[in-house]
Amino acid sequence: MVFERELSIKEKKIIAKIIAFVQDKHNRCEGHDYSHILEVTRLSAMIGKRIKERADPFVTICGALLHDIGRINAPNGMFHGIDGGSRTEEFLESFIEDDYVIKQITKVVVRHTPTSMIPPQTANEKIVFDADTIERLALMGMIRGIMGKTGTMEFIIVNKIGKRLADYNKLYFAESKKIAKPLFEETKKFAQRLKIALDKRKREISEVTMGDINQPQIKIKSFMKKLDNLTG
Repeated sequence: MVFERELSIKEKKIIAKIIAFVQDKHNRCEGHDYSHILEVTRLSAMIGKRIKERADPFVTICGALLHDIGRINAPNGMFHGIDGGSRTEEFLESFIEDDYVIKQITKVVVRHTPTSMIPPQTANEKIVFDADTIERLALMGMIRGIMGKTGTMEFIIVNKIGKRLADYNKLYFAESKKIAKPLFEETKKFAQRLKIALDKRKREISEVTMGDINQPQIKIKSFMKKLDNLTG
């Protein structure tokens, strides 16, 4: 089991310092806020306790806490993994003496996102990648994913939410898929309900706007009658 060993007192103090740092930064961050960081860290610990592969609990927890530090004051998230790696290294060098440990944590941050185009290799890296992916599959993660997105409702439902659902098959560990399954099913049902509602609206719009263009008043009266039925 990955997290059989207990963290040392020194490691706990370092984690406390990192928590204070990310809380201060992410409390002012929209979307990927402090609650997202805590949830990814919680999921990382859960995955780490269930998988057979060995990983370092200190590296994994620190990487999970710092994984989105590259999003702070960034115009978009395209480089947040790579930028976050640079920020992580600079920050950790101020109080961690072990360069190897710093490098391992930095790699977790860089490789937790597909936007870095550097796939995770170690168990530490895969755990945080999976944890972040699972959080995106939940309803709150899905809502965060469409915040501020432009385009039609159909585009957002099919492209944005559909892309989120496809992330389920990108999870590395079988245990991760077990954890993600109920969240995936919940979000899939919600997306299906949105699609049904969208199709219904499109049909209603078509009924109002498409018809006999030589008799526009009849179509307007028909539409007003539907409104009366709904509101009367």
